[in-house]
Amino acid sequence: MATKAQLEAELATLKSQLAASKPEPVPEPEPDDTEEHSTFSALLKEHGVDTRDIDALWAQFSTELSDLPEKKPLLTAVAAFGLGFALGRMSKS
Repeated sequence: MATKAQLEAELATLKSQLAASKPEPVPEPEPDDTEEHSTFSALLKEHGVDTRDIDALWAQFSTELSDLPEKKPLLTAVAAFGLGFALGRMSKS
């Protein structure tokens, strides 16, 4: 039977082999939508809204919604049913 020290040594060897064989991830270039982004930012500034406010609001919204299925499963099921029902009725006509 292998000892803990032998297993840890083998694990360290395997981790180093994996790290050596794994290529470095290449970051993907950002899409070139600077003109659209600047126009949208200018439109928001005209109405007194800062893009950082929207980013903060989106982050808060996503964190609150990420816990919703665990905290309130019945509400999530009813909302999913209602959305499915509404989409089904809209697609009939």
